[in-house]
Amino acid sequence: MSKSTILIADDQPLIRDGLAAILSMEKEYIIVAKTGDGLETIKQVQVHRPQLVLMDIQMPNLDGLKATKQIKTKFPDTKVLILTTFEDEEYIWKAISHGASGFLVKGVDTATILSTVKECLDGRINYPSSIQLRLAHVLQTTELSEKQSSKDMITYHHDEKWNSLSLQERDIVRKLKQGKSNQAIASELYLSAGTIKNYLSIIYKKLKVSSRSKVVAYLYENDL
Repeated sequence: MSKSTILIADDQPLIRDGLAAILSMEKEYIIVAKTGDGLETIKQVQVHRPQLVLMDIQMPNLDGLKATKQIKTKFPDTKVLILTTFEDEEYIWKAISHGASGFLVKGVDTATILSTVKECLDGRINYPSSIQLRLAHVLQTTELSEKQSSKDMITYHHDEKWNSLSLQERDIVRKLKQGKSNQAIASELYLSAGTIKNYLSIIYKKLKVSSRSKVVAYLYENDL
């Protein structure tokens, strides 16, 4: 029986070697290379032409998203499964647009790792349930967001600070205005409270304020 060839790309040796050990125990898989940065991953894909790459996002020299884009452009038959602890929407959409076949969230159990790898090699797109929920939410709200965005562009286009916010960021500040907590916003947007906190840091910087109360004050002052 021919074995499926896999390359593992992760800058953390413990994760890289752990995944290799788990997959090497299965007779149908062979690990052809392990890499710790994006550029080396592309070189090794060119050498070994693996059927599957397990790709970390955060890597030196070239991140996993850019490496995925290059691999899918040069070697479209190679499937890429994104390894991530970052369930941020930005990463999800970029990975999908670059041709990734799915996501494997670090920390899942061995059975989930093996089933996800098998499904990916069988040609099925695999997204964890948490990501599926978020994608569904984004699709459901896209039309509403686009309408709101058009309204924003017409009514408030003179406000550069407001224009600098993404649709997601505007959605978050509107929920702040409604008096919602970080946890409540996170639940509604299918994000973690930590991700909302990161969004708020970016929003504060863009609006040049230092607290959520000043964000709310800014919204009222500008009738947003």
